[in-house]
Amino acid sequence: METPFLLAADIDGTLLGDEAGEASLKALVESRPRQVYLALITGRSLATITPLIQAGRLPQPNYICADVGTELYDCYDPQNELGRRYAARASEHWSLETIYRLGVGKGVTIQDFPDGQPHYQAGFYWDGKAETLQAFRQRLAGLPGCFVLPSYDYYIDVLPASMGKGQAALFLQQVLGLDRQHVVVAGDTGNDSPMFETGLPGIVPANALDELKRVAVQPWHYHSPLPAGRGVLDGLQHFGLIDSTFAASDAGAVK
Repeated sequence: METPFLLAADIDGTLLGDEAGEASLKALVESRPRQVYLALITGRSLATITPLIQAGRLPQPNYICADVGTELYDCYDPQNELGRRYAARASEHWSLETIYRLGVGKGVTIQDFPDGQPHYQAGFYWDGKAETLQAFRQRLAGLPGCFVLPSYDYYIDVLPASMGKGQAALFLQQVLGLDRQHVVVAGDTGNDSPMFETGLPGIVPANALDELKRVAVQPWHYHSPLPAGRGVLDGLQHFGLIDSTFAASDAGAVK
């Protein structure tokens, strides 16, 4: 019997973006429900994730960690007890109003959330300048329990320090009682970097941005020559969690 493992993965550019990889990943998850636990850990809102699952582009996950890993949903528990436990980790001092009041400044504006303001994610647009980010950090320096996460040289997310993509992966590892070598993270951009700072094995597909590649430099970080979903499958094989049955072809590898 295969050893159970958790795949905690970003969606866009990681699980999606490569049709062959999408199909093979879906086949893997659906054929081995007792081996593969899947957590979608993403900046997307729940409202934009559900249609992708319903359309068959994503396999049915066990968990969804939306809004940059700040909202956790147990897909097999209508009461979402696990999500409530996770939400309770936020500091009592967490205040979106205060973060937005202090955060706006030169080169920084408030981000639009078409599906509604998340409870534990304050979002900003910024001009990509280092001095703008430094000034932003200084304005929020006095707030307890906050984590500042820039990405794409365009977004800044402020999250509770006890939440986010990396904390979500570690929380699920603890819930499932898995050894660290049986929890693998995967991502392709800077807002995935907290997952690669957990000490967990990590997969970086070939199409990942340099802002993540600069962070994912440990021996337990695998940089696949394949893009998106095929890169994730390649990484799972690299870590010995699956055999070559679902390994994707190197056709279309990014050099």
